[in-house]
Amino acid sequence: MSEENIEKAYVPAIKGVGIVQSIKQAPEFVASVRQEMKLVHRPSWHEVRSTTVVVFAFLILFVLYFYVLDRIFDPIYRWLYLR
Repeated sequence: MSEENIEKAYVPAIKGVGIVQSIKQAPEFVASVRQEMKLVHRPSWHEVRSTTVVVFAFLILFVLYFYVLDRIFDPIYRWLYLR
């Protein structure tokens, strides 16, 4: 959030807010959305590619980890519960 909006983050409930009041507040809402969108960081192609590689690497590590655990504990489970 921008510094201006941090102070306005807590807005107490207003009684009697209806559709007419919502329509009146729409331009202010759109203006604040545009202001916040200017602060959004859009990643470069290099950043997207590198984080994707990291995600796939961890995915492979987790798959291998759970595969090894399954190979270890499956015989134990079968010996304890299925004999």
